[in-house]
Amino acid sequence: MSNEVETTNINNQPEQQAAPKVPASKKEKKKGSEKTDEFLLARFKGDGVRYKAKLIGIDDVPEARGDKMSQDSMMKLKGMAVAARSQGQHKQKIWVNISLSGIKIIDEKTGVIEHEHPVNKISFIARDVTDNRAFGYVCGGEGQHQFFAIKTAQQAEPLVVDLKDLFQVIYNIKKKEEEDKKKASNFFNGSDALTDQVDKIKLGVDQMDLFGDMSTPPDLNSPTVSKDPSCRIIVACYSILSHKLLKQGETSD
Repeated sequence: MSNEVETTNINNQPEQQAAPKVPASKKEKKKGSEKTDEFLLARFKGDGVRYKAKLIGIDDVPEARGDKMSQDSMMKLKGMAVAARSQGQHKQKIWVNISLSGIKIIDEKTGVIEHEHPVNKISFIARDVTDNRAFGYVCGGEGQHQFFAIKTAQQAEPLVVDLKDLFQVIYNIKKKEEEDKKKASNFFNGSDALTDQVDKIKLGVDQMDLFGDMSTPPDLNSPTVSKDPSCRIIVACYSILSHKLLKQGETSD
């Protein structure tokens, strides 16, 4: 309807008085492109979104997060993949599925879910700043951490941004649930204990190093690697907070 009104107004004015169309400012464009929780929930509900990729490999790692650890693991797995390729073995073709339930790695040929990782088990995500089609993530429980190295068919940036959005919307949902519980608790007994607990958890996440990036050589048969600084994307994971809030939810239930 707004388009029709605009057309009518322009047509009613003399041609010489028609004001030139002013392009939207960067701030306006940025504001229009903001993703709401409703938009992200709709995007990731059900089967969510999926990306075509190849599984470089899986490596057992000692910690839940770490730049150097992830970089060493990625280099190790890339080296193993190159050695395997020289013997005629190719990387497994997969679909990386991202939804509210977490990450699923699905075999492209069979459609079988090879690996499934809920959000609260994913502790670290690292973009490879020297290979714009590679990224990795750490998942698993205490003492059972694994690093999954993945090579995307296109640039990995959209996939990594989707993961960031997924963690953000889940964080927002859990935070709102706790705020609602706090309001209900304060209504009945005036207790601020839950508020203090949530604030402490939030403070702990803000102070911890949950950011990561790697710098590993690209695969020998990869296309030219972009040197654009915009490819140096660092993704924040809210896994600790989501894990604690999920446990709180389970306890309250």
